[in-house]
This record gives sequence, C-alpha cells and structure tokens, in this order.
Amino acid sequence: MKTPERRKRKSFLLDDDNDQKKSSEAIYTTQDSKTLSNKYRAVQINSTKIEDEIRSHSELKKQYEIILNKSGNNASVSLSDLYYEFKPPVMNKVYEFVSATEYIRNNVKFNLDKNGRLRNISNKEELFQNWTEFKKKDLKTIDFITSLKKDNKSQYDQILKEGDQQFSTSNNLMELDYQRDLVYMILFDKHITAPNLSNIAPEEYIYTSQLFPRVKVPMTIRYDVIEDNDNFTTIRKVADSILNEKLLKEIEEQYNTLHKPLIKYSFTEYKLTFRTRYTVDKNTRIINDADLTIIEDIEHNIQTTCKFNLKKL
Repeated sequence: MKTPERRKRKSFLLDDDNDQKKSSEAIYTTQDSKTLSNKYRAVQINSTKIEDEIRSHSELKKQYEIILNKSGNNASVSLSDLYYEFKPPVMNKVYEFVSATEYIRNNVKFNLDKNGRLRNISNKEELFQNWTEFKKKDLKTIDFITSLKKDNKSQYDQILKEGDQQFSTSNNLMELDYQRDLVYMILFDKHITAPNLSNIAPEEYIYTSQLFPRVKVPMTIRYDVIEDNDNFTTIRKVADSILNEKLLKEIEEQYNTLHKPLIKYSFTEYKLTFRTRYTVDKNTRIINDADLTIIEDIEHNIQTTCKFNLKKL
C-alpha cells in the first residue's frame, strides 16, 4: 500500500472552487438506498494547564470518507487528509511517524452491533499487510525514525514491536482502540438504530482518564433532545461521573505519584466534564455536525481539555 503523502501545512480547509462544490454534497451510492457515503472533517484541540498556565497544546485536523451500509450493518472509514501542530514543537517530529500510522489505521472496515456501534473489524489482515509494507518501504523516509534508529536502537525496536502488536490480526483489543476514538464514538452510535431519536435509553460508560491512565471512571450517560424539527434532531449527550471513596483515593494516589512532584501543591478536588452535542438527519440517521468537550482536572492544579468538532461536507 502506498501511504498518502503526509504533510504538515497551514490548513487543508482551503480547497479550490470545484472541490468545495463537490464536497458540499452528500454522495449516495447506487448499491442500495441504505448505503451512504459522506465526507467529514474533524478538528481536535487538546491542551494541558498547570496552575492556569498552558504547558502543552495540540491541534489535529483530519478529513475522512465514511461509508455506512445500514442494511448490511457494516461501515468503512478512510482517512484522506491530515494536518497537525504541537506546542512545544518537539512533538511535531514524533507525530510525523504517528500520522503515517494513522493513514494505515484509518483504512478500516467493520461490522456494527445492534446499537450502531463498531462491533468487529473485518479487514484485520489488510491492516497488518499495510503496516508490514509501510515498515519495508516508507519507514526509512521519516526523519524521527531514522534518527531514533541511529541514536536509540532499543527504543526504535520497541516502537516497531508496539506497531506489530497494534496491527496484529490476533490483537483482541483492536476494536476497543477504535471504540474509544472520538470519530468512531460519535459517528457510530445509538442514533443509527434507535427506534425513536427522542427516547434513547440512558446507559453506563467507562471513561479512561487522561490525567491518570490507569484510572477508569464509571459514568452514566443520558440523551437529551434540545431541538427537533421535520428533518433534524439535535441531541445533547451528557455523561456524569460516578465517584466513590475508593476511586477518589486511587485518583489522589495517582496524583501524588504523577503530578505532585512537579506541581508541589497537594491534591484538591477531582472534576470531570464530558458533553457531546450532535445533529442527526432523521431520514438517513447520518450525523450532520457534532461538538464534544472533555475537561478533566484537579482543581487549581492541573487540567486537561479536549475540544472536538465534526462536520459533514
């Protein structure tokens, strides 16, 4: 597989007039009336603050081609463009490699479960073959990797080992990795199969902390309709964390280990905000646009923020 040209550029949001005209229209395949093909653009901004001072900031912009076959309960995702920028800029070199693997990872086909969510990946062999070909042909063109191979061979070998594990056909956690990806989490969800968009049942969800990677936070999710008309329904998906004494003690212990040595201040209060708003086409059950915000912090000490925007072209 020839990996698409990866480029860090000012923006891929500036197309020529013809491209804008083409991308503004939803494309429907002729296979059957329930197979839909659309293009989406996603912007994700992540930041970390320590005592209200921004210590890291990243911006990722991606364009996808999504095919949803509702009658066959399957879908495919293809990444067609990517832009990234990190502060501090040293991370740009690392992400040159990560972005290359993103083109491989986001060339995926999968089946959907009864809730419209990704159930199992159907082209694992293809993903592994694409990764293997990338290692042979394209890896040596990435400056970060060539420097790493020269200066730190053990870390270079470890990165390749982790890539082999990630794309292995026997990787039983592969589906979970996609299910946690914001694009897949938003586009493939209950709105696809729910009998009534105005009455989606609440549920439980487990959030993996970004501040404390070993911590899992249980949450309850409810679906509130905030706008409804003949063509579209806008839903606010609200996730409330379920905190108990045992979990808070674990969070405090992780804070003392991971962050207190740098911040110095003692643990204060843990807060987690998780909100999604999205608009669904009632006829096709395709998402037209969506916004997501995740804010996790130890009050006054450290905070991570993720803002994610998705729109159909």
